[in-house]
Amino acid sequence: MVDLTETGLVLFVLTGLITNVVFAQTHYTFVNTPLNWTNAQRVCRDDFTDLATIESGADVDAVGTTTSNYTGKAWIGLHDDLQNSWTWSLDDSSFYGEGEATYRNWYSGQPDNEGGQQNCGDFRIRYSFNGTWLTLSCRHKQWSVCFNGTLNGNATFVRIETWSTWTEAQRFCRENYVDLASIRDETENEMVRTVAGGNDVWIGLYRRHVWSDGSDSLYRNWEENQPDAAGETCVATSVQSGLWSGENCSIQLPFVCYTATPAHVEDFRSTGQSETSVTLQWDKANNDISFILRFLGTETHIRAPDGDGPVAHTVSSLSAATEYTFTVSSVFGSVRSSGVGINAVTAPPRVTSLGISRRNQTSVTLQWDKVNNDISFILRFLGTETHIRAPDGDGPVTHTVSSLSAATEYTFTVFSVFGSVRSSGVGINAVTGETLRL
Repeated sequence: MVDLTETGLVLFVLTGLITNVVFAQTHYTFVNTPLNWTNAQRVCRDDFTDLATIESGADVDAVGTTTSNYTGKAWIGLHDDLQNSWTWSLDDSSFYGEGEATYRNWYSGQPDNEGGQQNCGDFRIRYSFNGTWLTLSCRHKQWSVCFNGTLNGNATFVRIETWSTWTEAQRFCRENYVDLASIRDETENEMVRTVAGGNDVWIGLYRRHVWSDGSDSLYRNWEENQPDAAGETCVATSVQSGLWSGENCSIQLPFVCYTATPAHVEDFRSTGQSETSVTLQWDKANNDISFILRFLGTETHIRAPDGDGPVAHTVSSLSAATEYTFTVSSVFGSVRSSGVGINAVTAPPRVTSLGISRRNQTSVTLQWDKVNNDISFILRFLGTETHIRAPDGDGPVTHTVSSLSAATEYTFTVFSVFGSVRSSGVGINAVTGETLRL
């Protein structure tokens, strides 16, 4: 746990300031301690996965159920990343070749965010700016340059001599041309500089909101007239309505974290069994993930062992020749996966009373007591195995091995079998050539 304030997160739990809810594949946690967005992000990354990422209306509903006694705003993970979230209005990957979508020609010291309102790419060419780019509030009004498609493989641009905000310019270009100008290289930058004709103009570069965890989710649930780009570059949700608004990142609000549901275990299998136990094994993801094993209505918590290698666990005190269903869920914090299940059987009891009922020069007849009609047998001798079905009714099992050599000692081993699992086997030696008198 991270000690954030004088109370600390440990006391958050004790005083009931944290509320959890599991919905779908995401575990949301409401923390009712006001912090600025950056500190809230740090807490979520230290003690959960990250500030909440919301990808659907179902996630909005899930966040709303994390608390019933708070109806104000709370931070979520959406924010405006000054350095890493610049993108072009023309969102068509086929339009950009390698490296072209990330071409930039910033003026020295740009992009900045003076006053917290610099969200749009302003193309300026006056004086020393000479075709370099600066950031400017999207509410500012100036001329713009639209992209008008390609001619003979070259981009074409049109200057719009109308005073408009960036959003108004974008709408006009999309309705009348293709979009606000994208600039993919130095050649196109010079083309736009020429078209601008010495005027400050809007181009299509703008800074978009991104999720704290790097998610590419495009889901948005803005309040009307939000975001308003007035220095409010972090996003909060109304816990009551689920709608989002831009807020100044420095204000203090409660916040919503999430913990991603851990991945399912892989290669879950049975590696061994006896009459009273089954040994299970699976691959672990990392040392931060623990596990819960469920069977017969019980749950066993299992810690991931240190070092590399799989997790092995033996379940004891089972009944012989019985099929069990085992389910393993991976666990991170208080969140578990839905689980992976397998069926495994215990070994049947070994045969009893294995003996020789008769023999001659070329055969030996073996006899043993059967367990029940569900148990079959395997007879092994001279490297061969013969499958033997338990006869119906009461009485022992008998089996004659023929085509043997006279006056020869043989070793016979009998295994009882349930499903595909066999017992450890019981062996007996027998010599041909004599008749056993009972």
